[in-house]
Amino acid sequence: MIRKFARTVALAVCGLVVAPAAWAAARVPTHVACVGDSITAGYGASSTNASYPADLQGLFGSSVQVRNFGHSGATLLSTGDLPYQQQSEYTSATSFVSGAGASAVVDVVIMLGTNDTKPANWTSGGGTRATQFQTDCAALVDHFAQLSTHPQVFLALPPEIYANSYGIDAATLDNQIIPIIKQVAADKRVPIIDVNTPTKNHPELFSDGVHPTDQGYKLVAQIIHDGLLAATGGASGAGGGTAGAAGVGGGGTAGRAGAAGGAGGKAGAAGQPGSGGRGGPGSGGRAGAAGEQTGGSSGTGSGGAAVSGSGGSATGGITGGGQTGGATGTGGSGSGGSGSGGSGSKGTGGQGASPAASDSSGCSCSTTGGQPTAALWLLGLVWLGRRRRGR
Repeated sequence: MIRKFARTVALAVCGLVVAPAAWAAARVPTHVACVGDSITAGYGASSTNASYPADLQGLFGSSVQVRNFGHSGATLLSTGDLPYQQQSEYTSATSFVSGAGASAVVDVVIMLGTNDTKPANWTSGGGTRATQFQTDCAALVDHFAQLSTHPQVFLALPPEIYANSYGIDAATLDNQIIPIIKQVAADKRVPIIDVNTPTKNHPELFSDGVHPTDQGYKLVAQIIHDGLLAATGGASGAGGGTAGAAGVGGGGTAGRAGAAGGAGGKAGAAGQPGSGGRGGPGSGGRAGAAGEQTGGSSGTGSGGAAVSGSGGSATGGITGGGQTGGATGTGGSGSGGSGSGGSGSKGTGGQGASPAASDSSGCSCSTTGGQPTAALWLLGLVWLGRRRRGR
């Protein structure tokens, strides 16, 4: 009787342990302001309904108001040839965020920096405007964060750049601008959404080397969507968490990552394995896995290792990516400082597998620091049964 009762309790505890949503529920916005340049505005899309903000609206549904405040050609630099801060969209975005209402849950996605890579904008004399860019980026974050609705600001790393006729430079973006955006995110403790990594090695997603195709905009929207829905529990992480990106091709679902706990995982790029996210210092959010693509042989992502900081420990991230055409892809397990890798999410071609450890009671459990495990409950009940038999 005792053994039967112990097994029942163990199964019940397993049910609690494998339901992390009960402890780290996703923060769902009611208002989303998309701030950016022509990539946000939707230049090159087949219609206004094919921009990433329009696709993002479709993913969220009518319960969330998504607004497009992109201005083509805009720079983040206040000294650039077309500073965003001087455009009407900047004022409109400010009004939208401020007027959302006291009970609104507001997100602001800032994706700027692509036009800043032009030599005329980035270089100054014998040097660069890196310091000015960092100052202006921080000021833009502060501007929105300090509005009356207290929005959550996200810094998005712009998509990768390919050969183009605009004078926009990939090396400047990758080696100078993106590191500065990451540094500002760390300084301001705001989350990052990584749009850059999953768009690397995929020039087919861009119509002119800079602006996404309709399929490319859909991928950007999915990455932004999942980044916004990631749990925002890491209060003291040095640097925001990024979205684990989806594999490209066939429309896979983007992975999710802790919003305030570290850099996100790479995407499984068309069947190649994705690499895990790295947990940042502090209590990072939980990372998840990308679903596989439509059909094909599966790719497997490996989990990233977490590191501990003064604010606590962070959990490692996982991503996986499938190819086009057949079986499901599995998410790799993440090894955390004090946590575990997240579970796979469902893609269009199948179900990402949840990395978990099996116990003797026949259930799969993933433990979380500070929560009672099934094994401990079972051990205590077995001990109690032995005491009673001894009497």
